[in-house]
Amino acid sequence: MSKFLYRSYVAMGDSLTEGLGDTGFEENRHNKGWADRLASLLAREAAFAGHAFDFANVALRGSSSLHILTAQLERTLELKPDLVTIMTGANDLSWLPWRKKAIDPLLRGALVRLYDVGAHVVLINTVRPAHTTLAKLMIGRSRQMSNLIERIGAEFGAPVVDVHSMREFERLDFWASDLVHFSSNGHVRVTNQVAEELGLTCRDETANVAGKTRLGPLSFFSWLGHDVIPFWSRKVRGVTSGFGREPKHDLFLRMIDPLAAAAHAANEADVPSVPVAV
Repeated sequence: MSKFLYRSYVAMGDSLTEGLGDTGFEENRHNKGWADRLASLLAREAAFAGHAFDFANVALRGSSSLHILTAQLERTLELKPDLVTIMTGANDLSWLPWRKKAIDPLLRGALVRLYDVGAHVVLINTVRPAHTTLAKLMIGRSRQMSNLIERIGAEFGAPVVDVHSMREFERLDFWASDLVHFSSNGHVRVTNQVAEELGLTCRDETANVAGKTRLGPLSFFSWLGHDVIPFWSRKVRGVTSGFGREPKHDLFLRMIDPLAAAAHAANEADVPSVPVAV
């Protein structure tokens, strides 16, 4: 059983938390991504304890820390969850020198307000982009952002899951074909690291999915045309990839783990019933 018993969870973040890159996301984005995978583990442990479990994922692709720590925060506070994860910073790296002063007080304020509603908060820092030559240009800024998150987390006693130090993300098979979002391997890795931080007994046992181990010349130029150029075109125009979209589910969904629910029901059936005097 987990160190804490959670009955509700809200995930805040950008496309990484929304689940882009996970297997089958383009066909159906529900139940995809590390946060949804984590919610399934939490639902299983809650079911074994005989409790219902609710989950909302308010993350949206293209979201900056400014959006995550304002609009997403307000929705999360309305839901009053037991557990909140915040993965932020990836979409701020291009503008980090100008945004650090704003992000610092916003993250502090978010923690204060989430603690006020009784939420346990887990922060996730920014991944170290060392998987391609172009991505490596952002390593310094990702370290700065991670330091900011870790420093504030330490001050507030909020656990920080250190994805920045995960060496697996130097491998291409932990990234989707766009080389920006996690592949299913990457999502599973983050899921299990957060599960470990929470003291859960369950883990995502999904087997590693084979992916690219190197980026050849043809793949490189295809990636530039299909992913890199459109990305920077949106940046220049000030249009996010989430423009016109809504979060997957910004209302609580009741999650049911069939195996855990059945096991709990079987255990309850073994307990002798006692007549109640009326």
